[in-house]
Amino acid sequence: VLLIAVASALAINGNLFSSQEDVPVFLLTVYQTGGSTTQSGVEVEMYNSSGTRVKTGTTGTNGTCDLSGNWSTDTYTIKAWYPARPLDGQYGQTNQYYSGSSVYPNITLGANY
Repeated sequence: VLLIAVASALAINGNLFSSQEDVPVFLLTVYQTGGSTTQSGVEVEMYNSSGTRVKTGTTGTNGTCDLSGNWSTDTYTIKAWYPARPLDGQYGQTNQYYSGSSVYPNITLGANY
């Protein structure tokens, strides 16, 4: 009886953990002009195809910004400014189609303007 109780408990706990929804990764990497070195401290904004801003962030020390979320299938526009506005002197942008699978877009900042 004890063995059946333990097996049942493990099966229930396994089902609880497996039913948790995993959010796909949406990880942006921003590169300095030239495209070989990542850039930290970049202001990032993400927009859906209707032009609504859906997420903001800043790249960390490794030049990445996590834009993960429960997003609908759409083409998202991601914009990046360095340094952060209003002192920005570099800009970059990319469009990323998202259909529920993990994506890893990148932006290379343009030359100072």
